[in-house]
Amino acid sequence: MKNLRKLSRENLKTVKGGITEECARGQASSTACFSTLAACEATFSDPDFNFCIRYCNRYCY
Repeated sequence: MKNLRKLSRENLKTVKGGITEECARGQASSTACFSTLAACEATFSDPDFNFCIRYCNRYCY
């Protein structure tokens, strides 16, 4: 419980399911994001040549 006392209300919202600034930046700088890895990989014709990166529960390239 000590750690929870150090969290501000804004940080607590992030812990409950919001998106952090780092995640938002990573997703915004990507070309496209998908909810599943399979959906992201389906956009590439060559399965050995894909750039899907996981950004906070989203797969982006």
